[in-house]
Amino acid sequence: MPVQAVLAGKVVGQAADRFPYGNMVMIETPLDGAIAASDPALIMPTPLPERLPPGALTCPDLNVSPPASSDPRSLYILYGHMQNLPSVSLGDPVSCGQELGMIGESGNALNPHLHVEVRVGPSGQTFPSMAHYDPSADYEEMAAYCLWRVSGVYQTIDPGCLWGSCVIP
Repeated sequence: MPVQAVLAGKVVGQAADRFPYGNMVMIETPLDGAIAASDPALIMPTPLPERLPPGALTCPDLNVSPPASSDPRSLYILYGHMQNLPSVSLGDPVSCGQELGMIGESGNALNPHLHVEVRVGPSGQTFPSMAHYDPSADYEEMAAYCLWRVSGVYQTIDPGCLWGSCVIP
């Protein structure tokens, strides 16, 4: 089954069968007004005021400061566990609906599925490769994973909330 881009943007992350996401691609869509103008119902979260501790996850010292609320932010969508390397490369522009690859079970997956993470964070970041929980993961891969996953700099959001369609318990 094909994987299609949810929104237009630029490829800022890619990994070739690295644990835990396997074959993955990440697309950045800047929130410079263009995406908001395309859908007036778009709702964006307020930036977190401070960094979250990584908890039990062993992470390199990231030495990052939380972004200021006035800094440009982007929406980042990660597509993981794809069958093969994505059909796009770092820096490539991507159109909404463009095919990125096929659903697979690479990385930490027991069955074919698409893992999607939607986060908001500072604009202009690249994630050339991310890996963790694997002795072959190098410092840069682990730092990128921790920055993305647990630093608090990139906030997880429910994609349904972007269009006001989420249920808050």
